[in-house]
Amino acid sequence: MSANIRINDDIIPIVTMLNGGKTLDEKVNVSIAIGLFAGKMVSLARAAELAKLSLGEFVDLLRGMGIPWGEYIEDDERMDDVAIKSLLSRMENTND
Repeated sequence: MSANIRINDDIIPIVTMLNGGKTLDEKVNVSIAIGLFAGKMVSLARAAELAKLSLGEFVDLLRGMGIPWGEYIEDDERMDDVAIKSLLSRMENTND
């Protein structure tokens, strides 16, 4: 499905500055995909797919725009703490 939409003239220069996409249509789709991802409405992989970019290209685009693409949540921190403690314990046992 496709749709014809009108874009506010003030938005066009901003969208054309995007690195993703060559045509205005492609750049608008990339911009929408970024917005959907940033708004947590779609996953990173789905946003890349919607933007018609590889996952790596999409991540690079987000990095270039200063948009975080990965989340570090409390569960991740707890798992890292356990892994670090385990490694330190093994290192201490090796040095004994």
